[in-house]
Amino acid sequence: MTGGRPGPGELARRLGELEVEVEAAFGAALGVWALDYPGGRRPSSALSLSGRGQVAAGELVAFDDGEQAALAGGPWRALAGARGRVEELLPAADGLDEAGRWRRAAIEGALLDLALRQAGRSLAAMAELREAIVRTVTSFSACPDPASVVTSLGRGLRFKVDVDPTWSEAAVGALAGTDAVAVLDFKGRGEPALAGRLAARLPGALLEDPPAGAALPAGRVVLDLPLVTVADVVAAREAGHGVNIKAPRMGGFLTALEALEAARRGAGPVYAGGMFEVGVGRRRARALAAIGCPAGPNDLAPIRGVERPPPGARDPGALLVRLDRPGLGG
Repeated sequence: MTGGRPGPGELARRLGELEVEVEAAFGAALGVWALDYPGGRRPSSALSLSGRGQVAAGELVAFDDGEQAALAGGPWRALAGARGRVEELLPAADGLDEAGRWRRAAIEGALLDLALRQAGRSLAAMAELREAIVRTVTSFSACPDPASVVTSLGRGLRFKVDVDPTWSEAAVGALAGTDAVAVLDFKGRGEPALAGRLAARLPGALLEDPPAGAALPAGRVVLDLPLVTVADVVAAREAGHGVNIKAPRMGGFLTALEALEAARRGAGPVYAGGMFEVGVGRRRARALAAIGCPAGPNDLAPIRGVERPPPGARDPGALLVRLDRPGLGG
């Protein structure tokens, strides 16, 4: 417990025990146009569950149309007619492959949303937290001249920048000169020497998923891609690393909450990230950050072409996240 509120682990238990009744289940694969998504069109699927006069939704984060179509006609339809506690209606997250975790997270999100709506409760009522200011960073895909993108989008923003191993010395110098990089995301790419060089040139940046073998200060290293279970988070914290928690990667909101609880037992940065969600999944990722890691740097800034930035915000990197609307992070 912190400040009298339930910790993320206790909140996960409370949410998992909610009763839910599903009368109908349906879904549709679709696409959303987003300025920063490669190719412009982000494949997406909306999963809807209904019961007792309420309708709830989940979002699948798969990155291709085939996997999205699989959800629209998938086995989740068997939920129609199901009733019980949320945790009883879900398969175990451990042992699932990547696509299985994504699918489970979408279904779990819809079940939790429906359960809360049927109970007439908000996430604020469960978390005992009405709202929070969530600190965000803006991210964009790897490109040869990242400093030009930072400059064009700047206006006081902080950035998470995907590393391009082919960057020239001039590109690295220009990027360092912006003094706006909060996180360098290697995605495991590049040589150890590159990671060391970038760490030295941008000493204020965290280093996410650097290449294996890089000699870097443990406290600046953040893990993301390897974190699919709570045990992975525990191991990362024991090694002195920061963690980037993503609900779809871990199989759902409940496991992500448990991971945030485990992340408390260690030093270093803890933040929440997105997987280019373009619907309810994005709002729920921000709700997760509001509950467990509002100070960020959370990779959850508004997506250009999909969301509007907060009007008149004095700090463009801060979002007010309200949890008092019905359901799971309305």
